[in-house]
Amino acid sequence: MTAKENLLAMYGHKMIEIMPVFGEGEFCVYPVNGFHERPPYNEGGRDWFGCLWEYCDSAMAPAPDPHEHVLEDICDWRKLVKFPDLDAWDWEKAAREDHVADADRENQMVNVVVLIGLFERLHVLMGFEEALCALVTDPEEVEAFFDVMTDFKIKLIGKLAQYYKPDLITFHDDWGTQRGPFFAPELWRRLIKPRMKRIIDAAHGHGILFLMHSCGKYDEIVPDIAEIGVDTLQCMDIMDIGKLLEEDGGRMSFQVSVHSQDFESRDGAGILREEIVRSTVEKEFREWGSTGWYFPCIFPPSKWYEKTVYETYLKVREELAGTYTR
Repeated sequence: MTAKENLLAMYGHKMIEIMPVFGEGEFCVYPVNGFHERPPYNEGGRDWFGCLWEYCDSAMAPAPDPHEHVLEDICDWRKLVKFPDLDAWDWEKAAREDHVADADRENQMVNVVVLIGLFERLHVLMGFEEALCALVTDPEEVEAFFDVMTDFKIKLIGKLAQYYKPDLITFHDDWGTQRGPFFAPELWRRLIKPRMKRIIDAAHGHGILFLMHSCGKYDEIVPDIAEIGVDTLQCMDIMDIGKLLEEDGGRMSFQVSVHSQDFESRDGAGILREEIVRSTVEKEFREWGSTGWYFPCIFPPSKWYEKTVYETYLKVREELAGTYTR
């Protein structure tokens, strides 16, 4: 397999030859500048819904301005929320701004990141606290809003299929805190699950693989995420990844963070040691990687412990190469 073929197999939860190296064989359109789910060029400003964002130095990304909201009451969304006209958008210009033509499609799969999912758009419009309250106090209005947002996302995916021609869409919508979901699993199943299934089905209808990026801890709904057709779940290691891999049985792949929060905090306290880093990640890479449905999300390393993680991963992936069967 080429790096592209192997990566497509992993994202599509098919048999791989070797765990991929993050970024090899892939052309990723991020940050997205051609269409404005957030302000373009990873800066502050207004997105295409009119929401104001501020650049956050600590996150190295824009964040919604907490002092200004488009919507105060969910019951007013029909009057106040102005959906962008996707038919009037200059999609040829958008593809140029995102340098889609630069992709080497023979050797690279194209991954287009679609930011600001259903719940994220609600809290960007309203503020986080009011959005959470709306889920409980006015679920029917939230459902109506989510229905229109779902139609919007489906139409957006159609435009991307036509002008960007991606192999994969990475769809963002965070659903959890450090300790559990933002909302009761049954509320997620009522308000979000059926609409996400429609979005995923639309992507698959265009022949596009679907990667769901969602931060936080939400073990309870991971089986539901697989059920609605997600090909790969990009998630955090604060969940019980070993248990989820075992229970999922290969219905989807898992791309997982590698103790970034834990290692950073312990390093800041001066108590992180190389042997701790190496033994922790080597055990996980070997056990989880042997399933053929897991690979870590490792960016180019800069800090000393990130280099240890990366070196350990390269070692283990070579040891496991060629051992995968179905």
